[in-house]
Amino acid sequence: MKILSPEAALIALQESTQCLLVDIREPYELLNCKIDCLAIPMASFAAKYPSLHSYEQIILMCQSGKRAEALANFIETEFNATNICVLDGGINALISQNAPQITCQ
Repeated sequence: MKILSPEAALIALQESTQCLLVDIREPYELLNCKIDCLAIPMASFAAKYPSLHSYEQIILMCQSGKRAEALANFIETEFNATNICVLDGGINALISQNAPQITCQ
């Protein structure tokens, strides 16, 4: 599994249409702070992965990065995936970077 810093993730997303950021937080978590990206709750991601596997890079994001790491390990094991990355520090790290795509209440 590849870990990306917030800076590296934002650059990857800007430079490639084959890079996808996926927020795996639960719907209630999105009410407090949301980022403009695809939202798929962690429990649903494995079922959705087959329709996303063609992306060169899928960056998983949760609140702090821990759930994303666990999910990345699972997807790599179950699907033999090589395109999964984890956003280091999750949305908390993006907030600290003042990423423009984030809306917090």
